[in-house]
Amino acid sequence: MNVKPKIVGITGGISSGKSTIARMLASLGAEVIDADEMCHKLLTIKNIKVKITEKFGNSVRDINGKIDRSRLAEIVFQDKTSLDSLCSILHPIVIEQIRSRIDEIEKRGRRKVIVIDAALLEESDLALLCDFVIFVNTGRDHRVSRGKISRHWQEGELERRERYQMSLEDKRMKSDYVIDNNFTEENTYRQIKEFWQLYLEKS
Repeated sequence: MNVKPKIVGITGGISSGKSTIARMLASLGAEVIDADEMCHKLLTIKNIKVKITEKFGNSVRDINGKIDRSRLAEIVFQDKTSLDSLCSILHPIVIEQIRSRIDEIEKRGRRKVIVIDAALLEESDLALLCDFVIFVNTGRDHRVSRGKISRHWQEGELERRERYQMSLEDKRMKSDYVIDNNFTEENTYRQIKEFWQLYLEKS
């Protein structure tokens, strides 16, 4: 009989290194479900593109008719109503896809751990599916410089986006385990390995 895999959710601030943590868990044998990647793929589906264009206008499409993600982000991070509208189009589908991926991985029975890497883990109630929620604790300065390097964000962009999410303090309080990601990758990996050995390896 297959043992049900443990489900681990990763939460934290924007640019806190959630995907790095997911990658580290994958290197130890977990299967990662990347909600962000699912959202990006949804933006290429015809009826989703139509819904988004109807809601936000033709300016969100580029010259090839594809959804311009940076233009869309510019609009939705200006006000909460726009962001909620986009979430109401994408989130129900992403949550459904995550649930079916979990079922599929469980049926295959080859993995002991499933990781959900989703920016809005708490806000979308995906945390309810998890056995453990890890909070990635990364200082603001680290996150701002990462946003500038990896996403080419201007000053203030991180705060602009984060003000629509649950507060970091609330996310931290709702989590089961905190990983300090303020030092080297080796230091972070050591903490991840410790978490794995404590909670997942023996399951």
